[in-house]
Amino acid sequence: MKRALFTIVGALLFALGSYGLVELSASWYGPRHIRSDSDIGDAFMASLVFMAICSIVGGALGFMGATGRKA
Repeated sequence: MKRALFTIVGALLFALGSYGLVELSASWYGPRHIRSDSDIGDAFMASLVFMAICSIVGGALGFMGATGRKA
């Protein structure tokens, strides 16, 4: 149970952190560089990939924290 909880909490924390970073970058990148719907789609897909990777890394780090394993 401890491993599952740490894994979920780690994934959620990293997901929230990555969401904050995406919001900051979108507020800067959007007005300066997005000119078409294609640009919006590309930025959206890059954001989703980034957040998915951060969630996986957060879950892995949470699991390692629960088990005491080193990377």
